[in-house]
Amino acid sequence: MIKKCRKAAAVFLMATIFTGSVVCAAPTVEVNGVHIDTDAVIIDDRTYVPLRGVFEAAGASVSWNNETATASVAFPRTAEDDIIPSIIEAVSPTVVGIIGRGEVSSYFGTQEGLMSGSGIIIKSGGEILTNAHVVKDMNTILVVMNDGKGYEAQLKYIDEETDLAVVKIKKIGLPVAAFANTEDITVGKRVIAIGTPITFSLRNSATVGYISGINRSVGEPYRLIQTDTAITHGNSGGALVNMKGEVVGITSNGYEGTGTNFAIPVDTVKYVLNQFEVNGRVRRPYFGAEFREDWLAELGVPSEAGLTIKSLEKTSPLAGAGFKTGDVLVSAAGTAVNSIVELNELMKGYNPGDSVRVGVKTGGEIIYADVVLGEKPEKKSE
Repeated sequence: MIKKCRKAAAVFLMATIFTGSVVCAAPTVEVNGVHIDTDAVIIDDRTYVPLRGVFEAAGASVSWNNETATASVAFPRTAEDDIIPSIIEAVSPTVVGIIGRGEVSSYFGTQEGLMSGSGIIIKSGGEILTNAHVVKDMNTILVVMNDGKGYEAQLKYIDEETDLAVVKIKKIGLPVAAFANTEDITVGKRVIAIGTPITFSLRNSATVGYISGINRSVGEPYRLIQTDTAITHGNSGGALVNMKGEVVGITSNGYEGTGTNFAIPVDTVKYVLNQFEVNGRVRRPYFGAEFREDWLAELGVPSEAGLTIKSLEKTSPLAGAGFKTGDVLVSAAGTAVNSIVELNELMKGYNPGDSVRVGVKTGGEIIYADVVLGEKPEKKSE
């Protein structure tokens, strides 16, 4: 910022120094809000500042060539110019390609073919996280490391509801991906997607973009991260990392041709991996009911209508508390619930057998009751 002087007061002080010019007293000069000492003057409403004084304060280097009478100003490379390649170099060894054979559907019917995707190393002893849809139909699974070496893998865990799975290879001493903190995932932050887009020959590809949205509900049971980072077929199961090289999400799907893509956020990843470790599968608490959202919630618009009980098992926790079909669940554990995604996210903090207080609107009145959660049956492959 450059402060203007008061011209009327300064004319009498400086006019005799430069013949034919109106000169003001030396102005105060600030660069990026910091005052700098430099020989600046204002002549005829124009501010003249030595090149070195301003540009060096802004981080540039200034040089003078006597032979050509040329002043050169060179700004340093931005931090991102250097950090992005270094992040990709550091993270890539933790990202793998996954290829396998299985039944592939096409215009000509169902036949055996090749399928591919991506994954990230989560344990040095050979455990690799990927999308469930990448490996669920593979008869044989081959994991290809960043250096091109391949290892046969076995499916260890799978959870189709979150679209996450773990495969295991016989290899130790592997580099492990680092996970970001959930609170660091905010809209506008730059991210990098690393994986195997389109064809297996494009392994170790990286694209750069931004987090476009968080807590997105796009027909999936849990919230997703939205990003404009280029993600295509084959990227599924790969890493979406921040500028610290930490995994913020597992790339999963998107709207083809729109530049709008999604990743499973790290909090869901950690929840599922903990369930795999403790239970060998994801054990979900269950109300024993099927719920229906109102039309606003279905469109992703904020709603305060709660969740209508569409159907209810006779021996369900809600039925045991005296509730019935047509009643409306409005809260659980003291938190308002107005969409199925909100309810699922809330239930990540509970296990089957836990007691939770619910608020249910019945006959125009909200009734509160403590119910013991059941266990949701596992989702079976179609």
